[in-house]
Amino acid sequence: MMAILRMTVCAALVLAVGQGLCYAQDEDKISPEVIKKQAEKTLESAKKFTLQQKEEYQKKAEAELADLGKRIGELKDKAAEAKGDALTALEARIAELKGKQKAAEDRLKDLRASSAQAWQDMKTGLDGALNELRKTYDSVLKHFK
Repeated sequence: MMAILRMTVCAALVLAVGQGLCYAQDEDKISPEVIKKQAEKTLESAKKFTLQQKEEYQKKAEAELADLGKRIGELKDKAAEAKGDALTALEARIAELKGKQKAAEDRLKDLRASSAQAWQDMKTGLDGALNELRKTYDSVLKHFK
């Protein structure tokens, strides 16, 4: 009787474990719905990350443009002290700076209006405009030294 009871318990355990493994295997299966939900979560995370990068870059570009604008204003004040040909040359260079500043501001405006997907293209243009503005500023600054 004990042997039959042991065999029955063992058989029940084997069946229970076997069914548990079947359920575990079913749980490991990935359905199209699970894949779709994971893909949606991944896409949403990527969108948030991209928007975060855009906002961080935009703040950095705004700060740099504001700083350059301030420094251009200071150059303009210093240029007012110049006389004759020096004044004419500096006014022309400052006008060039103002044009490049306007171009960078326009690029920043475009960046602000761009979608999260398109901002990388806008970033390239704004980087170029800021680099040109910096180079021109540095060149004009050399005339004051």
